[in-house]
Amino acid sequence: MVGAPALAALGAARTGAGLVRVAVPKEIIPAVITLCPTATGFALSSRDVKGLISFADEHDAVVVGPGLGQSPTVKRIVLDLLERHAGPLVLDADALNAIATLEASEWPQRRNWSNVVLTPHTGEFMRLMGAVSRRGGALAMATAPGDKAEEPGESKRKAANQEDEHPSTADGAPLDWAEPPTEPAAPSASPGAPDRTALAELLSRATGCVVVLKGHRTVIADGARHAINDTGNPGMATAGSGDVLSGVIAALIGQRLSVAQAAVLGVHVHGLAGDLAAEAIGPVGLLASDIAAMLPKALAGSIG
Repeated sequence: MVGAPALAALGAARTGAGLVRVAVPKEIIPAVITLCPTATGFALSSRDVKGLISFADEHDAVVVGPGLGQSPTVKRIVLDLLERHAGPLVLDADALNAIATLEASEWPQRRNWSNVVLTPHTGEFMRLMGAVSRRGGALAMATAPGDKAEEPGESKRKAANQEDEHPSTADGAPLDWAEPPTEPAAPSASPGAPDRTALAELLSRATGCVVVLKGHRTVIADGARHAINDTGNPGMATAGSGDVLSGVIAALIGQRLSVAQAAVLGVHVHGLAGDLAAEAIGPVGLLASDIAAMLPKALAGSIG
């Protein structure tokens, strides 16, 4: 697809990425670059995965999935990137669909899953959990406040996080990680609906990834902490909005935020840009490109 990678590139560029490159089949490079003229193109070929890995290694963050399609070739590209590219990855759309088809023996032996961001909506989340279940991932839920099932290596991650209990942006503005409750918290879902916070935490603990569970009040979880976003509006439920978000998160990772910090700030800024766009032109008929156009203003209001 042409629009999805172009919107992801536009989201990254509008969030301050100094250079954005788009890896797509050579036949559509001109169309993609027309939609995001500040980006440059790289001819994606299923016959040269080694070249793609080398290309990915040149970048501070890589978005995988928008517009890729679903085929055995796409699945192989996604798995090769997970297996052989050690840098941060933001996985969206068809990259999530590829992972959701994995059998237990197909999971890549990535050295560091903690620098991978998964950005599913609810349907993608359910398919991902099916793949995790087939792998035999730990799916135990917390039975009491603060009593989480611990994954292998989680104690080490907790120790590493002790010095950064209150992560911040590069200029010192605190990020809104949820504090442990001192009294019973209000439910985060409507009666009869699943607890989205618990779902995001479950997938994060089972995979070791940072999870962005998209939807009303998007939840971000890193296996030890979570944040709930309060920006955004119904008009953002439009094609391409998630592609822009993936680019936003990748650009923030490239500006030396941790993947968890980038996910929290990225979701907040993306929602705020949507709110600004809705105020300017109205929520009905809002386009993903309208959200991207408001990102610099949203960033200025968030960290300026």
